Amino acid sequence: MLKRLLLFLLVVIAAFAAFVAWGSRGTLDESEWATITTYDAVVPPPADTFTVVTYNLGYLSGLTNNRAITRTEAMFDANLEAAARMLDSLDADFIAFQEIDLGANRSFGVQQVDELAERGGYFAAATAVNWDERYVPFPGALYDPSDHFGQMRSGQAVLSRYPILEHHRVVLPPLTDIPWLPAFLDPLGTRFFIDRLAQIVIVDVDQPLVLINVHLEAWGAALREQQAVVVRDLVQQYADTYPVLLLGDFNTPLPLDPSEETLPTLLADGTLLEAFSDTLASLPGTYPADDPQYKIDHLFYEPADVQVVDAFVIDGTPQPSDHRAVAVRLMLSTDSSAVD
Repeated sequence: MLKRLLLFLLVVIAAFAAFVAWGSRGTLDESEWATITTYDAVVPPPADTFTVVTYNLGYLSGLTNNRAITRTEAMFDANLEAAARMLDSLDADFIAFQEIDLGANRSFGVQQVDELAERGGYFAAATAVNWDERYVPFPGALYDPSDHFGQMRSGQAVLSRYPILEHHRVVLPPLTDIPWLPAFLDPLGTRFFIDRLAQIVIVDVDQPLVLINVHLEAWGAALREQQAVVVRDLVQQYADTYPVLLLGDFNTPLPLDPSEETLPTLLADGTLLEAFSDTLASLPGTYPADDPQYKIDHLFYEPADVQVVDAFVIDGTPQPSDHRAVAVRLMLSTDSSAVD
């Protein structure tokens, strides 16, 4: 009896190990982790004023993001239409997305970057993959695969009406301690976890403009603060030469924890300002979309090279994501230097 039990346990352990090895292996080649795609659209002449949007799309799951429920394809279709209409009304020159799916099982295989780029008439898209797994057993229970995400391909993207000159994918310090798992399972759990990225996109608007699109860690202030140091160094690397916009989902829940050092780290040297206000406590909320109490989505700009004309959060319900989009109209200082 004991031998049979041991044999059974060995089989279970071997099957689990095989699943982890298979499920956590991606489907893409490394060369596909950061790509630039161009579409059949006309590049407009450079304007005096540009509109820039940052939007955590929540893979178009509305308020159901990360909930263990069964979703319908009709819901995703309706949310795609709602997002396309909302973004079309903004007529943005650049849109930085976080949590946008690239043919994932959880959103019925739709390539959301291409769909929104083509519907909005964008010339180019830079896509950075941060989640590529054969099978993600989340957010449902392991023993109930009906609510699992399954095959996963997701990331961050920047849509641009102007040519994209460069695109770089920078992986930020990773999560090593998953709060809802026992510590001994952390090494296995992190194999399935999303990479946190700083996506650097340089666009040509008669001068180079640098957009740094980030999605910082949601599960711990200490790690966000480490990631902020890396992002701050990236900003400083480009700010001496080009106008820089830093935007995205920073996952710092103002005003819930004003003592956290993530945003102060990014703003300490005065290189960047928040588009809405330099008083962080007064910012309008962006999350959750149905009752936005916390401002976790930001656009920071370099005042030496950029002037903010207007900034606003996109209102209205229902929303196609669990975040609200942030839109900023801005002007760039003139620069006669050649595009590198």
